This record gives sequence, structure tokens and C-alpha cells, in this order.
Amino acid sequence: MVPTNPNQKKNVKKEKSLDSIDRNIIRILQKNAKTSYREIQDKLGISIGTIHNRISKLEDNQIIEGYTLILNNIKLGYKFTFLIRVQIDGKHTVEILEGFKEKPEVCSIFHTTGEQSAALICRFKEPEDVHDFIRSINEEEWVTKTTSNMVLKEYKNTSSIIGI
Repeated sequence: MVPTNPNQKKNVKKEKSLDSIDRNIIRILQKNAKTSYREIQDKLGISIGTIHNRISKLEDNQIIEGYTLILNNIKLGYKFTFLIRVQIDGKHTVEILEGFKEKPEVCSIFHTTGEQSAALICRFKEPEDVHDFIRSINEEEWVTKTTSNMVLKEYKNTSSIIGI
């Protein structure tokens, strides 16, 4: 999940173990973050006060980092999704990746191992937008190569954690 909390601390606290109540609350909120405390109470049979306290602790411990929308990109006109792998001169990787954060087409940025330094998930409305974007990346001073793949069909796109 991309953090949506601008006040998120840089240093993530030590891993926390979750009990079954926390896991059940998270499962419900992952399906619909707008689920009311009353609905969670009805599903889990625990008090609203307990639910409030548990969610507050999950937020304080940065297990829940924020709440976000899931948009229908096709209905918004974004017909093209691309996986773009980028090879960057190692000394400048962080600088380049920080710059990608400012590009509205970029949905996700991953610093990776292997031949490429990073992988981007990007969305576009028109083929010309893809062309212009890839050209702009290749013109970056420390970018040495890009490899692009158009997504034909999206089968799963979630930040939900398996096993929660």
C-alpha cells in the first residue's frame, strides 16, 4: 500500500504480531475501508469502543498507514497500463526514482534487484502519451535503458496482505 499519511514516520517500528481480532478488523477494512464501526461490531461481535481502540493502535503502530480509493481506470479514460523497467547509473538511482514520484502517470515505483534498477507501473490515456513518457524517461541523464511491457489484462491489483 502506498502511504497516504503525510505525517508517517520515516523509521518503521519493529514488526508487530496481530491477534485474531486485529486480523479480522483488517480483513474487513481491506474489503471496504468505509465499513462503519457498527458494521464491524455486527460482524465480529465486539464493542465499538474495542474496535475504535484497535484501529487507533493499528494506525499508531503504522500497520494501517492510511485509507484510499480504488478507481476504475478504464472509466476514467486510462486505457493503457504499462510495466516499465528502468536501468539507472547506480550512483543516481535514488535521485531518479524521487523524480519519478512527481510524474502523474506513475502509479507505483519499485527499486529492484537484477539488471534493471527499478520497475514502474504507469497508466496512460493514449498511445502518444506512452511514447512521450518513455521518451522523457530515456532523456534523463542517468537512465541507461528502459524496457516496456503493455499490460494486456489485469487479473489482480491489490495491496491486501495474504494471510491477514
